[in-house]
Amino acid sequence: MFPAQLNNSQIQFGGETLRILDANAGLAGVKFLPGNLSFVTAGYDHVQFLSPAQPNDILTCISYVTGSSQRAVEVFTKFLTTDTKTKEVKVAFLAFCTLIVTDKIDEIHFPKLIAESDEEKYLLETYEERLKARHSELADNKTILGHLNLK
Repeated sequence: MFPAQLNNSQIQFGGETLRILDANAGLAGVKFLPGNLSFVTAGYDHVQFLSPAQPNDILTCISYVTGSSQRAVEVFTKFLTTDTKTKEVKVAFLAFCTLIVTDKIDEIHFPKLIAESDEEKYLLETYEERLKARHSELADNKTILGHLNLK
C-alpha cells in the first residue's frame, strides 16, 4: 500500500478499495465473456469491509465469475491482506459485482463454470439464492425510485 491510498486514519481509503474492485471485477468479466461482447457494472452487493488494510500490508485482490444468467454476470471479489512482518493473512473486504452485457443480441452463450476449490464450489452452488435476492432488491428499488424527489 502507498501513502496516497490511505485515509486520515492511515488505513486504505474505501474509495480506493472500490476503484480496485471495479477494475478487477471488470478483468474477470473480460476473461469470462466472449470477446465481442461489451458490458457495464450494474451494481454491487454483499459489500463488506471486514478488516482494515494498513500501511505494512500487502493487498491482494482476487476476482472470479460465480454465475451468469440472461445478460448478467456475477463476479465475486475478495481482498486479502498479508502483514509484511508477521505474514498473517486476513480477509479485508468482499463483494459481489453484477456486470450487464450491453450488446443488443437475442441470446448469449456463457462459458460453463467449473469450480475447483471448496470456496468456488460454495459460491457457484449459492448463486441462484443471490440472484433471487438481487431480483427482489431490484423490485424494491423501483418502489423507492417512485418515491424520490427529483428537485
